[in-house]
Amino acid sequence: MRPRLLAVLLIAIAGGLPLSPALAQVAVRIEGLDGELRSNVELRLSILSQAKAKDLDQGLVESMHRGAPDDIRDALQPYGYYNPTITSELKGEAPNWTATYQIDPGPRTTLRKIDLEISGDGADALSDVGLSMLDRLREGTPLLHSDYQRAKATLSSAAYALGYLDAQYIQAELRIYADDNRADIVLHFDTGPGYRFGAVTVDQDVVNDTVVTRYVPIRQGDRYDPQKLIDAQFYLGDLGYFESINVVAQKDAAVEHEVPIVIETTPRKRTRYNVGAGYGTDTGARLTAGTEVRRLNREGHRLTLETRLSEVKNTANGEYRIPLGSRPGESIGLSGELANENLDSGFSRRYGVELSLSRIPGKWKRRYYVAYTHEESVLGDTAQTSDLLMPGLSLNRSESDNPIYTRLGWSAFTDVHGAKRDVVANTSFVRGLLILRGALPLGEKARLLGRYEFGAAYVEEFGELPASQRFFAGGDQSVRGYKYQSLGPRNADGEVVGGRYLTSFSIEVERRLWDQWGVATFFDAGGADDTVAPELYRGVGIGARYRAPIGSVQVDLAYPLDDPSPGIRIHLGVRVGL
Repeated sequence: MRPRLLAVLLIAIAGGLPLSPALAQVAVRIEGLDGELRSNVELRLSILSQAKAKDLDQGLVESMHRGAPDDIRDALQPYGYYNPTITSELKGEAPNWTATYQIDPGPRTTLRKIDLEISGDGADALSDVGLSMLDRLREGTPLLHSDYQRAKATLSSAAYALGYLDAQYIQAELRIYADDNRADIVLHFDTGPGYRFGAVTVDQDVVNDTVVTRYVPIRQGDRYDPQKLIDAQFYLGDLGYFESINVVAQKDAAVEHEVPIVIETTPRKRTRYNVGAGYGTDTGARLTAGTEVRRLNREGHRLTLETRLSEVKNTANGEYRIPLGSRPGESIGLSGELANENLDSGFSRRYGVELSLSRIPGKWKRRYYVAYTHEESVLGDTAQTSDLLMPGLSLNRSESDNPIYTRLGWSAFTDVHGAKRDVVANTSFVRGLLILRGALPLGEKARLLGRYEFGAAYVEEFGELPASQRFFAGGDQSVRGYKYQSLGPRNADGEVVGGRYLTSFSIEVERRLWDQWGVATFFDAGGADDTVAPELYRGVGIGARYRAPIGSVQVDLAYPLDDPSPGIRIHLGVRVGL
């Protein structure tokens, strides 16, 4: 570098001489407003949104400053302020200006008269909606443009939901009398004729039409109800027969106000195969292989076969299911299972068959079943063989905003079953289990998760109760920080043999950090015992979360607070929904 140029640069740096043009900007001050009014002015004010634009010059800044009062008026009018007093001042010159706006919004416009008329075939049906609108848009109340727009949309939506597809506003005006600070609303609405459902056609050829149409909640001649179109799409989707479903209302083809409905479908593959490998803290390494025949015949029967192999538990099961009723999930099922499970102090080998009936009469899914199980188990130094015929009933319900990643929702599951000695059983007992789960949002990035479980077994002779019917605690889905099914009553040798009662609960807070990654902290407690209130073992910890398409992948580090040999325990798993 030449000495002269170097000297110039050094002098410039030392003296603070600018080496590049300074960035032009406008400092904007808004005085006299706060809350929503201030926020809307800031949103509408051009000179503020362009305050750091690259092409700012004196002419552009002065032009935006002259237009600022109009921007401010436009921002205040939706809130009913039509006569503001605005004092504006611009100081400075390129590249720095200061624009100040002193604003007095003035008196607020109030509603003087509401002229609401509903005519047409649906006038009576929409009368309650009209009354509720008048309750919100009362004479003398402050004017809010959003209330007016919401009222218009509410009436239109209500008419559409009731099947008045030609409904329209004959006249819809918001009349402003700025000099008087008063406003009138004129809404004249014509519902037109009411529409009904016409013929329903399902475009498919993978099962008999009767199998599909009974799940379509649309009947020719019924009042047109858009919600039933949505229900039909979800119901048919839940059957599992179709890859895609499109419910089309052909209003242009309506005859005498009956709208034909065409349901277009694309079939799924008849057979699905799955093979997987993984690792879980409770199960160790595991392999899964299975197949599902989604449409075994034209009646829509389904066959599922699956084998699961792991270090802790091996199972092979199959299920034959026949659709029943008019809601997806209602069915008759026949299933069988072979299982071999290693317990903390023994093992359980069993096989069984089950006949079940699933019905959904309301929001609760009911499952009635009769199961036969032959089980050979060893717990501690006690070997046992049992045969049980067990009738039972389970109830299940869930409500959530997202079935994969729930932020707001709850679920409840309860099951009661039992056996009677000498009725294909060598002992008598009744066993019940209740599981409650919930989720609440904590702001936009976090959620609170809760779980509670209670179980009880009433039995004549506890020693005759097989391992699969006893209660244990500990593990990923119970009390983290403790080994799978390691908590429960112990025999004289200190081996866990299971209990009559179970109590466990969990509280967890998850927070998303960036993209799909997040962290969690949790507190678990639980135990199994021969008393209704068992001794509770506590575990605390932190974890990492990754939000995947299949659910929330979890890696937890848990510390047992009540273990005589405490140590950090890793728990791996995937949470789907709650």
